[in-house]
Amino acid sequence: MNTILHTWSLKQILSDLPRNFAAQVEAPAFLMQCGLIAVTGACAFWIGWLIRPFLTKSALRVPRSWAPTFIRVCQSVAPPVIWLVMLWLGAGVSNLLVTPVPIVNAGMLLLVAWIFIRLLSFTVKSPIASVAISVVAWSIAALSILGLLDLLVHQLDTCMIYFGNKHCLTALTVIEALLLLAVLLWLTTLLSRFLKRLIVNSESLTPSLQVLLIQSLQILLPIIAVVIALSAVGINLTAFTVAFGTVGLGIGLGMQRLTANLVAGLSLLMGKTIKPGDIIEYKNSYGWVTAMGARYVTLRTRDGLEHLVPNDYFLESGVENWSHSDLRLRLHVPVSIAYESDVREAIALCIDAAKSVTRVLDRPEPLCLLKGFGDSSIDLEIRMWIEDPRNGTMNVKSEALLAVWDRFKKAGIRFPFPQRDVHIISAPPSSGAGTSPS
Repeated sequence: MNTILHTWSLKQILSDLPRNFAAQVEAPAFLMQCGLIAVTGACAFWIGWLIRPFLTKSALRVPRSWAPTFIRVCQSVAPPVIWLVMLWLGAGVSNLLVTPVPIVNAGMLLLVAWIFIRLLSFTVKSPIASVAISVVAWSIAALSILGLLDLLVHQLDTCMIYFGNKHCLTALTVIEALLLLAVLLWLTTLLSRFLKRLIVNSESLTPSLQVLLIQSLQILLPIIAVVIALSAVGINLTAFTVAFGTVGLGIGLGMQRLTANLVAGLSLLMGKTIKPGDIIEYKNSYGWVTAMGARYVTLRTRDGLEHLVPNDYFLESGVENWSHSDLRLRLHVPVSIAYESDVREAIALCIDAAKSVTRVLDRPEPLCLLKGFGDSSIDLEIRMWIEDPRNGTMNVKSEALLAVWDRFKKAGIRFPFPQRDVHIISAPPSSGAGTSPS
């Protein structure tokens, strides 16, 4: 019965719209209201243009990083805000004179929607979200002007949505929860960005702790927003306990690897095994950590490739961190000489060659050791230290080997090559030589 009455009321309002609009146009106060709107609008934009220098000077009092945004927001919002204030004052005077001004009230509602949309346009970067906000704001303003907003709210409040045997929600409650959740998620995004800048700029926090705090905020703030939205609209969270538990169990079984990566990421951060900027070895190569996420570590090699390594890989395979506590790294360069070469002279030349490389450290001093005797060569190994592995290791080895080559050439030390000695053993003469078999 209520639905029939509401439908009849909606049809009645829609059918009366043309007649009501015509009555407003024909009323003597119509031109006065339109004139008030036009004059106040012109004055508002003129005043907004005049106060621009004042707004620019006011931006000097805010932090330098916020000044450009502050100026743009104030210059964009100032004209409609001034316009709204002027119309509000005009409507107040008309109310004192007991003169209804429905056109002015409609203009004020549209201005409120306009200001709301302009403010959000500076914080919401997504085009889809901006369009959705604009549609919702203009729709609410239009429904309020047409007198349909209260009727629509009442209709949604009587539309019940049942789940289970005892619990039910109204369509209005669901819409309120969704709108509140959207607003809270937007606020948590702004808060997360603000706190992230504070954490990154903090000199007292280590890089690992910074990443841990940022990831914790990104996980906890949305959860808090959901809980607040459900509680604010009167939804009993205990009613969802069983459903959430069942869904959580299914998600946990189907996303074991994801859960393992999340736990491994927290373990790496809390144990300070890896932090952004570290140089680590990965699959016979190496690179430096550019970012640490909840699921993977971003590793950039000197080839410009970025490897997204799952967090649990480091717990299973171990971490070879070249810069965990010290940036110094020892390089091993194998060198081989022929057997007829002077070993002691070759060792001295290898040490001198290593010292000639610019990036090799003087302390600890380079060494050259005799590793062993091979099939065709005497095997040596140069050991030298560097403190900037980020700039590459193969280029240092190449420069050292070129220096060894030049010194060996001058000293006449020969490099080995594979060789084999073939011994031909003659067969003993046969005792029955010259006789034919019977």
